[in-house]
Parts: sequence; C-alpha cells; structure tokens
Amino acid sequence: MLDEAVSEHRTHLWRDRPTDFPLVGGVMLSLGMNVPARGNTMQYRSIQALRAIAALLVVGHHLSDHRFVGGAAGVDVFFVISGFIMGTIDRKVSPGLFLAKRLIRIVPLYWATTLALCAGATAGLFARFTFDAPSLLKSLLFIPYVNATGNIWPLLIPGWTLNAEMLFYVLFAVSLWFKSPRFIASTAIVSIVFLGVVYSPESPPLHFWTMSTLLEFIAGLALAGLIRPVGLYCGLSLIAVAAAAFVAVEIGWHYSETLRPLAWGGPAALIVCGALAIERAGCWPKRALIPIEKIGDASYSLYLTHGFVVALLHRKLGVTILTGVLAVPLCVAIAIITYHGFEQPIGATLSRLVNRSKPRPEPLLFR
Repeated sequence: MLDEAVSEHRTHLWRDRPTDFPLVGGVMLSLGMNVPARGNTMQYRSIQALRAIAALLVVGHHLSDHRFVGGAAGVDVFFVISGFIMGTIDRKVSPGLFLAKRLIRIVPLYWATTLALCAGATAGLFARFTFDAPSLLKSLLFIPYVNATGNIWPLLIPGWTLNAEMLFYVLFAVSLWFKSPRFIASTAIVSIVFLGVVYSPESPPLHFWTMSTLLEFIAGLALAGLIRPVGLYCGLSLIAVAAAAFVAVEIGWHYSETLRPLAWGGPAALIVCGALAIERAGCWPKRALIPIEKIGDASYSLYLTHGFVVALLHRKLGVTILTGVLAVPLCVAIAIITYHGFEQPIGATLSRLVNRSKPRPEPLLFR
C-alpha cells in the first residue's frame, strides 16, 4: 500500500527510459510503455513527503471523528502513489519474487496491529470492539467481508485499503508474466470495474474487488509510464488546481463510492503529478522537507497505529482541540518508534532470507 520501503529520506526507483515527447506546459508524454527497463536509479523524495501528508490527512479525518471528510482522501493519494511505485518496478522481476516482497512489506505490521487489537479487546481495553475466529481469519488473509456495522471492513478498519492493495499486487504479478505490466494491469482493472458496474455483485468480496476506487491505481501507473511532467510552474499549477478541487469537494460533495475516483482520485493524481514535476525539474526543497520525509518513512506505521492513539484520547478527552494538539505528535512519535523498532528490522530480516535465493540484487525500493 500504501508506503513502500525507503532509506535515508530517499525513494529509489527503477525506471524505464522511453522516448519522451514534450508537450505544452512542460508535460512529457511518453509513448514507450513497452520499452524494457534500463536499470538506472531515480530518486523521488517528493513521494516520501506525499506519503507523510497522506497519512496525516487520514489521522486528521479520524481525529475529527469523520467531520473532516476530505481527510479520507489521503487514502486516494496512497493509491496513486502505489500505482506509480509499481509502475517503476523492473519488469524482469519474477511474479513470485514480486509477491514475496509485497507480503514481506505489508503483512508483518498489519498482522501485528490486528492481533494487538484483538488482544486488547480480550483484556477489556476496547469495550466496543468484538471479534470471532472467522472475522479474524478473513482480516488476516485480506478477504473482504461485511462486519457488524454493515461495512466491508476488516477488524483493523484501515486495513480495507490493504485488501485493495493486495488485489492490485496480484493483478500486477500476473501482468509481469507478460512483460508489459503497466498496460496489462491497467486493462485488468478497467475490466473488473466495468464488470462490477454491469453486474453489481452482492457478494462482499466481489463487490469490493470491483469497486471504482481501483481506477486510482491506473492513475499512478500512468504517471510512471505515460505522462511524466517536468517543470516548477507546471507542478505548482497542478498542485494548486488539486488543492482547489479538494476544497470544493470538501464543501459541496456528498460522498459517493462510485464518484470517489473523480472527486478524490483526480485531485490526488494531480498532486502526485505536480510533486513529481517539481522534483524532476530539480526544484524540490529537499533540506526544508527532511522532517516531513522522516514521517513519510514511517507513514505505513502511522497509518496502522494512529487509531489506537486516537481511540484512547477520544475516550479520555473527547473530540476537542486539545485532543488534536496532543494526538498528532503522539501518533507520529509512536509511528516512528514502530517503524524503527519493528517494521524496518522485521522487513529487513525477512528480505535477507528471500534475497539469499536471488542472485541478482533488487532495487532498494523493492526490498
């Protein structure tokens, strides 16, 4: 999902080098989606900053007890970023290794936080939370189901996005067999979303796996292969348009799952596009945003652990300004501790085990 592996404030990406044709406004349209990767490394520190912003938006959404509706759009930013990152992966990577790396990246912390939630409930810490064996098993295996509130959510509610990520990873892994993963994965997503619109499946897994929000992954894939913006003013303009769109949506839009890719996914794609345009032009404020990038490093931990802090403070202090003032730094601190104390070392250990059977080194981002 949402946050891929990073190191020292940098995101290292394998990137194709297709022929680019400049268009008006400094935007490059790449027509070389099937050109083999050259194996050179690019660094996108803007992606880390965006991960931090996306995670903090989600924190704000939950801190406000969902009154800040637009904070949920942080998830849409994550989906676009995820599509972009997957689109930069060396297409020579085997599907099996790809899935192994994704499982190593996603599963340990998600399972740990889910089991911690269940353990806390068993100990009486979360009076409103209940679970049973089937719901726990489905949650751990990323199988969508309808919970007691009528929503298709796992036990750890933010994990619904990981259910979507896992579907995307499976589709992308299959696409790697054809050596044209961006095109094949995009076609597959459009097809299953179309089938969902036509047949409106009632089965919770099928309903979830055909939701329109999956189209946001395609936006990220397009930014990795089809549209590559460059330019400070181009990037600032895209971000300004996206910010205005987010404000307009926050004021005047009543949430609709069907329209979410347009209302939130569109602005999210523009923000990622704009940030990449600025960085590719060499204008990204690297030094000034180092603290934000540190939060970006821990954004996956922040995304999965902030709910514990928010729930505790809401119980003790209610939904107040004081709660927000205390919660944000506390959430960030716990996320950074979790990242350095659990997420990073566990991931590194498991990656070393997998890499022993792989003679050719992988890109740092892919570890």
